[in-house]
Amino acid sequence: MNALIKVAALAAVLCAPVAFAQDSPSSQTSPSSSKQTASSADYTKLDTNGDGVISKSEAAADPTLAAKFDKLDADKNGSLSTTELSSMKK
Repeated sequence: MNALIKVAALAAVLCAPVAFAQDSPSSQTSPSSSKQTASSADYTKLDTNGDGVISKSEAAADPTLAAKFDKLDADKNGSLSTTELSSMKK
């Protein structure tokens, strides 16, 4: 009986990583959501001078962002902060 309990416990321990290795629904992105959101990697690529904001000339590299630039620039300072850019995700 004791050996059976040990085998069952070992099987449970060995199966646990498999259960946690499955993708969760939140980690999967649909094609439509990936087009609507700008990831931090995209932000870094667009911020070519590394000043922490995206200027209008930097935004020109992304036609979708360039078209919405004036609307997203809430404080009308000619650049987009991460806060202003996050409003595009909504």
